[in-house]
This record gives sequence, structure tokens and C-alpha cells, in this order.
Amino acid sequence: MLLTQPGIGPKVIARLEAAGFHSLQALRVAGIRLVVDSVCAGLGSGAWSNRLRALERALDRLA
Repeated sequence: MLLTQPGIGPKVIARLEAAGFHSLQALRVAGIRLVVDSVCAGLGSGAWSNRLRALERALDRLA
């Protein structure tokens, strides 16, 4: 379902899963800010923080 949302592609999903977030519920429970911070920390870069808004919008649409 998340893949059907604008701005969310296979690479985003792979990075979320690599950071330990394997479900929409896990994303909601953790909160998008923590999720994005976790992925940024894993990458060693803050560049991934541009996904914050796309993830927020995606979760809102899928609520």
C-alpha cells in the first residue's frame, strides 16, 4: 500500500525496512520524525530527511 503513494518508491521501502520498520503500524507507533531520524542515522547523512513530508502524507492517506 505504501508503494502506491507519491514520493514512496522501492528504495524508500528498502531503507525503512533496513531501519527496522516493517509495517505501517510500526511507522505510526514510532512516529515519522523518529523513523526519518533513524534512517538518516543509518545512512550517516541527513539528506534522507526530505522524505519526511512524503511519508507523513502517505500515512495520512492510508489512515
